[in-house]
Amino acid sequence: MAPFGKMPFAKYKSKGAIIAEQILKNIESGEYPAGCRLPAERTISEQMGVSRPSVREAVSALQIIGIIESRPGDGNYVAELLDFGGLSYKLQNIFDESDSPYEILQARRVFETGAVRLAIEAATDQDIQNITAIWDEKFKLGRSGDYKAYTQMGNELHLSIARASKNRIVIEVIERLLDITDQPLWPRMRELFLERNPSQVERTFNVHSRLIKAVQERNSYEAILAVEEHFNLLIEQLYSQNPDHE
Repeated sequence: MAPFGKMPFAKYKSKGAIIAEQILKNIESGEYPAGCRLPAERTISEQMGVSRPSVREAVSALQIIGIIESRPGDGNYVAELLDFGGLSYKLQNIFDESDSPYEILQARRVFETGAVRLAIEAATDQDIQNITAIWDEKFKLGRSGDYKAYTQMGNELHLSIARASKNRIVIEVIERLLDITDQPLWPRMRELFLERNPSQVERTFNVHSRLIKAVQERNSYEAILAVEEHFNLLIEQLYSQNPDHE
């Protein structure tokens, strides 16, 4: 039997994949011709009867394969020069390799609020020093504008807290969830958001600073609140508060 942390999650055709395929068909048919502005994500959501998170994931995947261009402050546009050869295959590959970032964030919020409580109970002074050192490095990367490395260092920070829990099952589950965030869709969505909205980095700095302070002070109540706020903020940033797509 495979180790618990490496067990594959069941795959199915996500709503994001179905929406992306429909948008691609509309582009291929000429309903959305090259150079045109796509309807707002809210409009697509209402027209298709689907959630906005699923639409955001679909549009992000289409951006990755180059069929949609995002123009900050203006919206999403169909690329001018299109070669439809292999686009459906490329699109499907993205979703085959990616679970829904929205669902993963929800799952991480559930597990990591418990993990931080256990970590505060079990962490050694060395654990807390390690967590603080990783946060200091993450902070420097964010300040420098290296959002790719900043996002990757975030995984190290959250994993260091999980490891401080001393609970093998908790560590393996969170390792698996963090592995999923390395799939194509999540990093791209996160990096694009930060590149377009650099001022929002300050909000993540603030919530992480509160989290680290709570861990250092072994304050479970404040640490759990900070973890909850962190994931609420990520979901808000990626799925609700991007004015370019209203």
